[in-house]
Amino acid sequence: MCKCDAFSFIYWMKNHIDIIHQGSNLTCLYINGSQVKFTELDVTYMKFECWKSVIMASGISVGFVLLIVGLVIYGYKRRYKIMYVILHLRALLRRNQLPAVDYDFDGFISYSSLDKNWVLNNIYGKLAAQYGYNICLDDRNFRPGPYISDIIVESISKSNKIILIISQNFLRSGWCKFEMNLARGELSTRGRDCLILILKEPVELLPPELISLTLRSLLETRVYLQWSEENDRKLLFWRKMRNSLGDPRFKGEEDTPYLYQNNDGDDEMNQTLLEP
Repeated sequence: MCKCDAFSFIYWMKNHIDIIHQGSNLTCLYINGSQVKFTELDVTYMKFECWKSVIMASGISVGFVLLIVGLVIYGYKRRYKIMYVILHLRALLRRNQLPAVDYDFDGFISYSSLDKNWVLNNIYGKLAAQYGYNICLDDRNFRPGPYISDIIVESISKSNKIILIISQNFLRSGWCKFEMNLARGELSTRGRDCLILILKEPVELLPPELISLTLRSLLETRVYLQWSEENDRKLLFWRKMRNSLGDPRFKGEEDTPYLYQNNDGDDEMNQTLLEP
């Protein structure tokens, strides 16, 4: 039989066929199953056929390894997006178990911790203390213990509106980008306008390299609010803000495994924020 594992012997016989007794009559079973005379055997083509199967087997193995490596690298680079999809699906499954969506908060504020004082004094203080909105805030409502990602999903799911405070600090924060992706998904899931974008600084001051495709899409397709220190523009800002939020009407009664509904120091905090 003319097999690849006997190629060296077959090659020797082909080159010495004239000294082999009745060599011209010798035949062998070729690798494709046909009967071939040694005198007609093309050893060069046979060598190519043998190497082709080896190359194909090696190529498939190498290709499979490269595919796995590529998927691992892609998964690492897109880990926040993959985490977002998993958590969002889990949130949808959890919500589908309920007869209807029942919001506990008028809004959830997503912001960078570096902008905390600005958010408390300029946004949260007005909404909660002056206008009476029930706003979900990390320091006020997040319960210690559970995974932060689960708390964020719950906060967004339980809030009628999602307020994103866009700043350079926000765009440099991995958790803020995670919350923005969740908010974008929530916008598609609810099928209505539930997202409020607030630019803490003018969009032209945001470094282009920090503006993700998600944020660029939101800025190009949605009306956003621009913060200003000018009194006239502040009045317009708050009129638009209250129109977007609607009337205060959501107030959860019972704490959840992830969120506190009320805190003993809420009144004192609001009073402090109201003070000039």
